[in-house]
Amino acid sequence: MKKRYKLLLGILLPLFILYISTILLTRDTDFTKEVTERLEIEGIQAIEIIRASDEKTMMITEAKKIIQIMESLKGQPLKKVYFAKSDFQEAYWLTLVMKDDREIGLRLDDTKHLLVYLYEESYLKDYKLLSDFDLTAIEQLFH
Repeated sequence: MKKRYKLLLGILLPLFILYISTILLTRDTDFTKEVTERLEIEGIQAIEIIRASDEKTMMITEAKKIIQIMESLKGQPLKKVYFAKSDFQEAYWLTLVMKDDREIGLRLDDTKHLLVYLYEESYLKDYKLLSDFDLTAIEQLFH
């Protein structure tokens, strides 16, 4: 009888630990917690934006436009995913530059997916956007 309990415990305990760790690792968060809290928005000197469809590049240095772009992303709800396949119509690469160094890289795939690359740590984070993100502030820069 004791062998059955040990066997059952030996099977259920790892499954329970796996379940709890999965819940903790895939918890919901937002753009503010994952990006904005890592830097001062006022300290961003420039945002380089590359549109994937035609590889057109824009360098935004005007403080008003930088704040407008960051405000549009602020509070955006996210869910951590692990390198999910992202089918997209349009993607934008944003590089946040502070003190003449690349600080954070962002890739927005339509309104569904966000990759965050921390240059200093060489670390990539992958998120699903939980609500529709309005790309208008970024799209208008290319017209």
